[in-house]
Amino acid sequence: MGDRLTVGDRIWLHGGYDMEPRWLGGEKGFFGHIICFIPGQNETPAAVAKLEKPITVDNLTGDVAVLELRYVGAEWKKQGTVHIELCDFVPEPEKWQERRQGKWSESHATYEKV
Repeated sequence: MGDRLTVGDRIWLHGGYDMEPRWLGGEKGFFGHIICFIPGQNETPAAVAKLEKPITVDNLTGDVAVLELRYVGAEWKKQGTVHIELCDFVPEPEKWQERRQGKWSESHATYEKV
């Protein structure tokens, strides 16, 4: 298991800004696999994860999460803090500003490579 997050890695997504993050829907977290990297909002690519089961946030149910690193200078490693954009589709490999967008769901989730 290397230090960098790569396509095919299994991850555990959990946590959030609030004590009981709404995006978790009462669950402790969700497993997923990294399926690709796409251009991010800034210079660092965003990771796209296929979740092992769909989740619902507000009026959207999806099983694809676009993960954007939260902090300037952060890199894709074994774990980190991310924004989560929930999608019911696999996003095009375009910057967020130029592609179909999902639902912003969390600003301070944690991913861990497992």
